[in-house]
Amino acid sequence: MPNGPVSFATAILPLFRAIDIDHMNRRNVHLDDYDWMADPDGGTLGDCDEFPDHAHARAVLAFLTGDCGPRMPLGGPFWDDDKLGLYQRWMDDGFAP
Repeated sequence: MPNGPVSFATAILPLFRAIDIDHMNRRNVHLDDYDWMADPDGGTLGDCDEFPDHAHARAVLAFLTGDCGPRMPLGGPFWDDDKLGLYQRWMDDGFAP
């Protein structure tokens, strides 16, 4: 894992495959857009609407872990614990660009 705060541009964005970004962009889920992902308010995403802040990023993680369905990426391969942990650390570190 990287030292210091986890950056969206260098650590998180590369985790998403181009096909996943394209697929989700068509559903108004902008995995490649830092401003959308790290929006302090965010909004609802599917059935994941219980997040008080940064709802987009938190909901995306819930879909990646399977806490909200359908689990992302659709059809897999699903993220391993290292990728999920890195994404969680990005959020814990304050959503660095």
